[in-house]
Amino acid sequence: MSSGPGADADADAIRNKRLARLQAFHPRPAPAETPQESSSTPQASDVSSEASKPQHRPESRLLSSAATPSRSPEISTNLKRAASPPPREPRLSPTTPVKPQTPTDGLSPQEAWEDQKLGQIFKVALRPNPRAIASGYMILESLRKDLEDEMPQGESPGKVARLSVDMLDQLILSICGEKGIVPMDHLIGSWRRAMDIQRKTPASRLDAQKIEILKEARRMCVNYVVCCITVPDMFGGTQPPVRLDQRLLTDPEDDRGLPQEVLLELLNKLNEEPDLVDKFKQAFRMLSATLGTMHMSDNYKPYINALGRIAHLKPLAEIFVNLPEFLSDAEPQDLEKAMLLGPFFRISPVQVDVSRQYFSNAKAKSGVVIRDATNALRMASKALQEELAQIVTALCRTSDQVRSRVLEFFAKAINANKKRVAINVDHTTVASDGFMINMTAVLSRLCEPFMDASFSKIDRIDVNYFRRNPKLDIGDETKLNADDQSSKEFYSQTVEGTNSFITEIFFLTVAAYYYGLGATESEHELISKDIPELERHLERIEEDRQKYIGTPALTILDRNIAKIKDRLDGAIAHRYALEVVLFDTTVQAAALLFMRYQMVWLLRLVDSTHQYPRKILTLPLPDPPSKEFSHLPEYIVESVGNIISFVSIYTQEALISSQLADLLVFAVTFLRSSKYIQKATLKSKLVEIIYWGTLPGRSGNGYLGELVHGNPFVLQHLMSALMNFYIEIEKHYYEKFTVRFHISKIIQLIWPNKDYRDKLEQESDHNLDFFVRFVALLLNDVTYVLDNALTALATIRRLQDELEIGGAALTPDEKAEKEKALAKAERDAQSYMQLGNETVIMVNLFTSAIGDSFVQPEIVSRLAGMLDYNLEALAGPKCNNLRVRDPKKYRFDPRALLADIASIYINLCHKKPFIEAIARDGRSYKPEIFVRALGFLKGCHLKSDEDMAALAKLAREVKEIKEREDEEEMELGDVPEEFTDPLMATLMEDPVILPVSGTRVDRQTIKAHLLSDATDPFNRSPLKIGDVIPDVELKAKIDAWVEERRAAVRAEKAAAAAEPVGDQMDVDED
Repeated sequence: MSSGPGADADADAIRNKRLARLQAFHPRPAPAETPQESSSTPQASDVSSEASKPQHRPESRLLSSAATPSRSPEISTNLKRAASPPPREPRLSPTTPVKPQTPTDGLSPQEAWEDQKLGQIFKVALRPNPRAIASGYMILESLRKDLEDEMPQGESPGKVARLSVDMLDQLILSICGEKGIVPMDHLIGSWRRAMDIQRKTPASRLDAQKIEILKEARRMCVNYVVCCITVPDMFGGTQPPVRLDQRLLTDPEDDRGLPQEVLLELLNKLNEEPDLVDKFKQAFRMLSATLGTMHMSDNYKPYINALGRIAHLKPLAEIFVNLPEFLSDAEPQDLEKAMLLGPFFRISPVQVDVSRQYFSNAKAKSGVVIRDATNALRMASKALQEELAQIVTALCRTSDQVRSRVLEFFAKAINANKKRVAINVDHTTVASDGFMINMTAVLSRLCEPFMDASFSKIDRIDVNYFRRNPKLDIGDETKLNADDQSSKEFYSQTVEGTNSFITEIFFLTVAAYYYGLGATESEHELISKDIPELERHLERIEEDRQKYIGTPALTILDRNIAKIKDRLDGAIAHRYALEVVLFDTTVQAAALLFMRYQMVWLLRLVDSTHQYPRKILTLPLPDPPSKEFSHLPEYIVESVGNIISFVSIYTQEALISSQLADLLVFAVTFLRSSKYIQKATLKSKLVEIIYWGTLPGRSGNGYLGELVHGNPFVLQHLMSALMNFYIEIEKHYYEKFTVRFHISKIIQLIWPNKDYRDKLEQESDHNLDFFVRFVALLLNDVTYVLDNALTALATIRRLQDELEIGGAALTPDEKAEKEKALAKAERDAQSYMQLGNETVIMVNLFTSAIGDSFVQPEIVSRLAGMLDYNLEALAGPKCNNLRVRDPKKYRFDPRALLADIASIYINLCHKKPFIEAIARDGRSYKPEIFVRALGFLKGCHLKSDEDMAALAKLAREVKEIKEREDEEEMELGDVPEEFTDPLMATLMEDPVILPVSGTRVDRQTIKAHLLSDATDPFNRSPLKIGDVIPDVELKAKIDAWVEERRAAVRAEKAAAAAEPVGDQMDVDED
């Protein structure tokens, strides 16, 4: 060490700082006899002002020596270690103690024990001896000399300096000032050895005084640990500052770890050590920031364990959640790193680095490798979520204030990430899937204690949550059945009181499933569609590569190909990573458990008695819906549809029967009482769920099969619910065909059940207007989709011929254009033909059961026209235009379709209105088409002899009626314009006046129009059939004119019949 004024000044400064820190460690008085430790904080005797009394220990021997000018200000100098000591053992076992000093040292047995144990604890000796050297003890000769100099005159002859609790300050400072010693490590090790001695020494060999010695040693270790943490230069030298974050990361049992008891002792000093609080804050920030740079493949578990220790200790938990960073403000995509808890939740299998590491080049890997990687990541993910759930639970149990801050963390993350459900969302502007999935899993776990099977606590969920200072923001959310203005007015009327924890956590979990798991499932659906498109794009580019060989463009093309391959590889890896979580049955089982609770809560809310499921619901529900229900956010229903639909497709094994009954009741209820939910797409998901649940599969009739055929509530209301939504979806063009396809398949699947057929017949008898409208829309669909399907098939045939026959003469651009048109026509044919087939089958089923409903005046003409048009397309002269290559590719089976259409004719062949409607179809009916169709049916053996006879009879009757009515039409001649229907250009039979436009039309014409469109066709104003005004005067004129024309015809015929035949011949001869 250098000498001089500067060095002395530095030493004095260090010394003064040490002295100031030591002022905080005031020993407390201890009871005279304490056989066991009474608290975690060691206690000592009061400090005496008389230094000469050996039974009283001064506050600090360093403090008392500070008043002696003759003492050197430097600490821990001239210390020696034993020469070439053996490697240092991490901990000294009390079973191999250093032999006590011999009685010739002048020590009593108690003093000898104290000297021996303190030597073991701190691994030091005041003088060299063989055992100390063998054990690697530090030999503190300088300290021994100091102690000998301080020994009072007149001390017992032969008594030597020894280790005692009275000189622990000097001892610790001497040790920690030694070069090569890490003070924190040595103090923690000493504390452990003191604990080991007390735990392993038989109680019979420990009296109260010995226990107090051990307690005091531990207390002093902890005191100086505080110094190590808060005053890094306490012991001089160049020791780096103690990093509490690293100590918390290390296992408490490790030499560099922080034992739990020491941590508890540190917490007891927080009130008197504000610097220690700051060090913990710094440690928490460092833990979070460092973890924010890691992913699941890194060693993240120590950070989770550290957070677990923090969460289970109230003082640390309070410090942690009250840091400003706990609820940091940042952009949505940055919150998972900016918020203190965020990095702990972002660790996930779907992190890009993880997906690339485990699933890169997945196409080249075997299924076993993919499965093993999936299982490994799935186990890690579940373990992490379990630990996070335990940590959050511990935090929430700490205090109301801590719990509130934790819930605010979840709410803040959810509120900031609402764009996750947007169409074509930019994923760089929102939180990651892994972060949101982990939050959802943890929130779901918090709900489990109150989600019992009997729903005993469900009434504790208060529907007024959003009117009572909620943490979630739903201001911009679309409501179930209310507009923005109504919503603002409703929620401006706040409700007094505070929200319960159950209410808070329920609504947070509802939102988390929508923006977390639900949004991730949507991402999986999109990426699953994008991958095939990307593969086709790559294939086309690689095919074109041959064109660029030998040109400068080849380099650019190859670079683009490499980019596309990398993008494709990343997309496939990301999909596999998503499936690690999304296809985990335990994740989906937890989701279904909560979805069931959510559905039951909603059903209970709309139930007039609020007793569901103890009492069955009564439909229809009360009208109008309650304001509380109407103003709930849409996602409370949408998340149910999205998540259960995903499970229905991918992880059906997660479904259990107890959940399915409530699911069916939920779906049927809101499809039957459709006014409760404004958005049709929400209800379309419910139809989709029933569709997937009734499809035959591994479970026979589908996982909903038994309930669909055995649940009384479902048997009573499902058919009406499906028909009701079939009508309602008409206004939603882009969704209606998919929804109606699902409904058609469901009806086909439940049709064998007589209960449903009886219900359909009741509906047609007692609610005829409703049923007629349903049939009208059904016929509209058949007409539209079959027309588009057959047109697309004709286009396919033409383009196939042009490409195969004349392809050689086409330029590359012309060929590409035709191939593009062919691809579009093929897509159209597939989609339209699929729905057309199912709709024709449904018409066939319905006409076989309730034929009378299909011959109502407003729909029978539409039905006849549809059948005649498609019969001509399939059996007419141009049917060869539909002969495409590989018709199965387009789901086109002309024979089956012709047979189904023929069946509908047969079902209604005895209905006179139907026969007349065919005859009056001036657009498509032709007798020769029936002849051709009969020939096809007979030649292909598509119908029985009985059916063929019925069709032949129908053809004859239609022809006879057609001939008779043509003759009558000839007799009437030209119809005056004022008697002509402006829409159909036919003679009106029952004219009515439309109230707003004033236009006169036939009643049956406007009724047929209103079945599809409830507006005046001439000015689009709203119109109901009850609003039309009978035009009695015009009807009288029409009737009079018809009678007059027919009377004239009859008179002409009578006159012609009365004229002699001979006179006619004479005329001819002339």
